[in-house]
Amino acid sequence: MQELTVSRLAQLLGLDHIPARTGPVRRLTSPTHRYDIAVVSALADGHLGARVEEGRAALGDTPPSRGRLVVYGGPRFLGRELIRDTVLLHVEELAEILHAADGDPTLTALFLLELNEHPGVHGVAYDDALDAWTAWHHHATLLLPGPDSDDVVFVPAAPHDEVWERAADHAATDRVLTAAGLPAVREFRHARRTLPEAGASGTHTDLEHHGHGGTLLIRTSTVPPVAIVAVPSHHPGALLDASGMAAFADSLRITLTTLAPVTAHATLPDGTPLVIEVTVTDQPHQPPATAKTPADETGAAGERLLLRAGADPAATRIGLVIDPPLLAAFHGDGQRGHDALGMLVHDLITQVRSGRDAGPGTDADTFTTAWNTAHPVLRLAGTTHSWPATAPAYTLPRTPHLHARALRAAAAAVRRARVPASSWRDADALRPGGPADQLLHALENALAEQLSAHQPALLGELARQVNAAWAQRTRSLTETAVNLAAPWAENWTAEAGRRQTEAATATSALHLLLQQALITAPSGTRPVDVLAVAELVALAELVLDSGITAVAAARRLHDVSLDIDPTGVFTLTAGPENATAPTAKPPGGEHLGFDLGAYRRARQQRMIAAAVDAQPELLDASTLLAVPPVRTETPFTAPILPAGSQLAQADRLLRQHWGCGLDALGAVLATASDWPAGEHGTATVTVEDLVAESAAWSGLPADHLRAAVDRLRLHPGNAVSTPEHAYTEVERRTRPLTHPLIADGEDLLVLPWLAHAAREAYAASLDDGRLPHPALPAPVGQALTRHRQQLDQRLESDVREAAGAAGLPHRFRLLEKTAAQLGVPGLTGEIDLLVADPDTGRLWVIEAKNPTRAVAVHALQQHIKKFTTRYRDKLLAKAATVAQYADHAAAACGVDGERDWRVLPLMVTRTIEPAAFLAGPRIPYTTADHLTTVLTHPTDPEPGWIPAPASTP
Repeated sequence: MQELTVSRLAQLLGLDHIPARTGPVRRLTSPTHRYDIAVVSALADGHLGARVEEGRAALGDTPPSRGRLVVYGGPRFLGRELIRDTVLLHVEELAEILHAADGDPTLTALFLLELNEHPGVHGVAYDDALDAWTAWHHHATLLLPGPDSDDVVFVPAAPHDEVWERAADHAATDRVLTAAGLPAVREFRHARRTLPEAGASGTHTDLEHHGHGGTLLIRTSTVPPVAIVAVPSHHPGALLDASGMAAFADSLRITLTTLAPVTAHATLPDGTPLVIEVTVTDQPHQPPATAKTPADETGAAGERLLLRAGADPAATRIGLVIDPPLLAAFHGDGQRGHDALGMLVHDLITQVRSGRDAGPGTDADTFTTAWNTAHPVLRLAGTTHSWPATAPAYTLPRTPHLHARALRAAAAAVRRARVPASSWRDADALRPGGPADQLLHALENALAEQLSAHQPALLGELARQVNAAWAQRTRSLTETAVNLAAPWAENWTAEAGRRQTEAATATSALHLLLQQALITAPSGTRPVDVLAVAELVALAELVLDSGITAVAAARRLHDVSLDIDPTGVFTLTAGPENATAPTAKPPGGEHLGFDLGAYRRARQQRMIAAAVDAQPELLDASTLLAVPPVRTETPFTAPILPAGSQLAQADRLLRQHWGCGLDALGAVLATASDWPAGEHGTATVTVEDLVAESAAWSGLPADHLRAAVDRLRLHPGNAVSTPEHAYTEVERRTRPLTHPLIADGEDLLVLPWLAHAAREAYAASLDDGRLPHPALPAPVGQALTRHRQQLDQRLESDVREAAGAAGLPHRFRLLEKTAAQLGVPGLTGEIDLLVADPDTGRLWVIEAKNPTRAVAVHALQQHIKKFTTRYRDKLLAKAATVAQYADHAAAACGVDGERDWRVLPLMVTRTIEPAAFLAGPRIPYTTADHLTTVLTHPTDPEPGWIPAPASTP
C-alpha cells in the first residue's frame, strides 16, 4: 500500500523517480514551492491515525515558513479535522485538488500555506478537505485580514460538489479518450475545458503532460469525436516546441470542428473517435532507395513535398511527421502548407473509412474547398532582430490568491502604522500627512521590510526575473505584431491588449523590487524561492497602483475615494463617489477629471492599429529553419548626426559634460545585450571586462566607454530618489530602464534583455528628440529642445500633406499680418493650417503641436496644464476670430462666396495627447496620421480624443 501511495503521488506531482527508502514514512520536499510532504499509508482499521501522527512527527523539523503536508493512502478517509500546523490529505484528495488547479503547483502550495499559517486565527476546521479547497479556490482566501485572535474558523460544506461537477464536465471527453485507447482526464496533470469556436459544437478539452521524457499534448473534440495527440520538439529554439505545437494542434482542431464538410468526413458512422498523431523531426524525409519520380513530375520536383504519414483503419488512427520541408511550406501566408495538409488529411481519413467500411465520406473537392476557406493552421514567419542569444522563460505565477496574500500583508501594515479607519473623499484624503499619505508610507515600509527580511540571494533572483520578464515581453510583442499584420488580426486584438497590459504590469513591479533591493539590501533569513518572488511582485503591484492613484489625485488629475476598515483592508479608487453627479466641484480645488484608463486604452489601440497596418519584412524559410538559429555579427555603426545639427550639438555637449557621447552609450548597451549568459540568463562581469569587450567591438576609446558604463550603472547611491513616493515618477527618476547595469558589489549584473530594452528606449527617445536619462546636463537638454523644434516643422509638413490628401482647399501657416490683409484681423498667433470644406460647410482651424511625451503623474500634470493654457485656449481664441470673418478665412483657402460656415477647432499631435482625456476637453484631438480621415468624415468630431475612424466609403 505504501508503494502504491508513493507511486500515485509521484504521478500526480510529475516525478519520474523517488528515492527508495525503508520505513513507514516517506518524506519529500519541494524546494521551489515551500512545502514538505510525509507519505504514509494504512490498510487495517485503527492504524490510520497512528500512521498520520508518525507522518506529522516526521515533519516536526520543518521551518515555520514552509508548508507541512501529510499525504496518506488506503481505503479510509479522515473525518473532521482541525488544522493547526500540518495539513492532512488523502492521496486522492490531493489528486482532485491538482486537477482543479490544472496541475499548477503554485496553487497547491498557496493552499497549504493558507492552512498551515492560518493567519489571525488559532486554526482552521472542516468536515471535508475538499470543502476547504473549494472555498479557498473560489474566493482566493479562507481568512479575511484582521488582528490575531484565538478563534478557530470552520469552513462550511461547499454549496456544490466540485469533484462531481468536474467529472460531469469531462464525461464526454472521457468517452472519447477511452474509445481512443487513451488515459482518462484524471490521469493528466493539466486538463482544461475550452469553449468551442464559433461554428463548432460539442465539448473541447486541452490535456497536457510534462515530464522529464518530454511533453505530450492532446486536444479533444466530441463533434466530431477526435483526439489530436501531438509530441512537440524537445530541441531548444525549435519552432514546433511546446508552445508552437500547441498552437498547431489548436488550429487543426478548429478547422476540423468549424467546417461542416470537414466535420462530416471526420465523423465515423459508428461514433468511434479518430486519433490524429502529430510528431516532428528536424531532419528532412528521404525517399526510399527504390523510389522513382514519375516522369511527368520531374519538372515540378521543386514544388513537390515528400510526406511521411499513415493510416491504421483498425485503430482509427492517422499519423503525420512534420519535417523541415513541410514546415517551410507554411512560410509567408501559410497557404501552400495548409492546402497540402488539407489534401493529406482527407486522404488519410478516407483510408480509415475505407478500411472500416464506413462509406466514402465527403468527396475530395468539397472537403478541400471548405478546408481552404479556413485560416492556415500554421504560419511560419520571422523577422530580423538583435535580441540576446538566450531567451529565458518567464514562469513567475500571478493569481488572485497571491494578490489576496498581498492584501493581507498590506492590511497588517496599515494596522501596525495605526492609520485611522474611516472614509474620505478628495482633499480630506489627500491633505499632507493625511490618511492617503499615511497609507502609502505604510505600504512602502511593508515592502521595504519584506525585501530586507529575505536572504541576500534575492537580488540575483530579482535580476533573473526582470531579465526573463523582458525576454517574454519583447518576444510576445513581436509575435503579436506579426499576427496583427496577418489576415486573422481580429482574433488577436483582445489578446494583444491583454499581453501588453500584463507585460507592463510585470516589468514595472519587478523594476520597483530590483531598485528597492539595492536601497534596502536583503539581509534576512527568509528563503528565496518562486513563491517569495511572486508574493513580492503582488505586493509591489499593490504599492504601484495605490501610489499612482493617490499621487495623481493629489496633483488634481482626478478625484479619489479612500475607505479604510478597522481590519486594515482599504479601497483607494479614482473617480467620483456619486457617478450621477460627476461635475460637482470637490472641496480643496477643482480637479481636471483626467481619465487615465481611457488614455492608456487609446495608446494601446493605436499600437494595435499600427501593427495591423504594418507590413513586416519576413525572413525566408531556410533562415527561419536553420539549426542553430542564424546569428550574424554586425559591425559597430556610430549614430549619424548631421553636421551643424542640434542633435550633433547635443552629442558634443554630452561628451563635454559626461566624457562620452551617444556612440559610447549605444556601444555599451549593445555589448551588454549580447553578453553570453549562464543558465539563469544573466551574468556577473567586471566593469573592465565590459569596457574591454565594448572597445573591441566598437573601436571607441576605453575612457569614453568607461564613462558610459558609469552613466548606465544602477547602484545604491543613485537608486535612492529624494521625492516622496518616487516610484510613481518616470521622467525624473533613475530607474532600471535608464540604468540597466545593476551594481553587485564592485561588479555588475548584466541582464541582456533589460539592456536590450534600454537600448530600444534610448533610441525611441532620441527619435522623439530627447534622452530618458534624468540627470541630463542642462545645456544638453537645451540643445535637444532646439532639435525638437525641427521635429515640429516636420509635423507641420505632415499636416499640410494630410490636407492635400483630403483634396480640400487649405491655407498653410496663415500669419497674423497676412490674415489681417486678407480680411481676418485680430488673430492671437499664426494658424498652422486652415482648411475649407465647401461641401459640408466646415472651416477647420488646425493647430499642430509635437509636445514631449508625458508618462508619470508629475509630468502628466505639468504637461496638461501647459497644453490647456498655452495651446488649447489659444486655439479656441483663433477659432473665435475666424468665426467672425468666416467668408474671408474661406477665401484665404481659395473658396469664394458667402456660406454658413461651421468653424471647428482641431488639435493635431504626433502622438496621443493626454489633454484629450480631461472631463472637459473643449476641443477635438487627433494625430497627424488620422487627419485625412477626420477631415473627410461626414460627422463633426466631438470634443476629446477622436478614435481612429473608418475611412469614408
